[in-house]
Amino acid sequence: MSKPNPSNCLNCGSKTEGNYCNNCSQSASIQRITFRDTLDDFFSSTFALQGPLLSTIKFLMVDPGKLLRSFIEGKRKSYYKPVSFFVLLTAIYLILRSVIGYDPFEGQPQMEGENVHELARVFINAGKYMVAHINHIMFFLVFSIGISNKLFFSKKYNLAEYLTVGFYVSGIYILIGIIYMLFSVYVIFIPPQLNMVFLFLYIVYISFSFHRQKSFLAIIKYLLLSLFSILLYVILGFGFSLLRVW
Repeated sequence: MSKPNPSNCLNCGSKTEGNYCNNCSQSASIQRITFRDTLDDFFSSTFALQGPLLSTIKFLMVDPGKLLRSFIEGKRKSYYKPVSFFVLLTAIYLILRSVIGYDPFEGQPQMEGENVHELARVFINAGKYMVAHINHIMFFLVFSIGISNKLFFSKKYNLAEYLTVGFYVSGIYILIGIIYMLFSVYVIFIPPQLNMVFLFLYIVYISFSFHRQKSFLAIIKYLLLSLFSILLYVILGFGFSLLRVW
């Protein structure tokens, strides 16, 4: 078997000039695969720690409106894609929760025993199901934020574009949940209600940054949008959980 011509790309066979193939952009210098290469590829392509992931998180904290408008208007390469961002952080949360054995109900008052009414027991189990299957329930938050934006700012973007906002907001919410979980386990317990307070304030903040309307009416709409998003999320998420355990 003859060796490949080193002046030809090993991926597509095109003539190579310089360090990269002009046709498919693969490196002209290809060595045997090593374990280090595998790890580098995994972290660079999946987590993109040197690029899009960290810069995406930074923009979502410092200037989320700019990121959202840029992404919707076509600047896609500079940021981590919204669905991938959401799925990645959800996976990290679930893995960490499993590894450290985190129980969200630890330290919370429990209603158990024969004196608990059957209906109350069903509601308690629905709440536990909602927390245990947060990877499914969080999709309701994505759609709640998208629907709420479309409801209060219907003419600016379509629903699919507003779902982009939902995926990014939900991703940040999960990231804060990861920090909260680690802090509660290793430092000091934090009441879970603070997560909802953060979510409410962050939706108001990102709405203000995204829509860029500064009138008194717009501020009222931001507050109502945030409140409606959370209420719709709770209703849909808890309703789904209730149906599953009924």
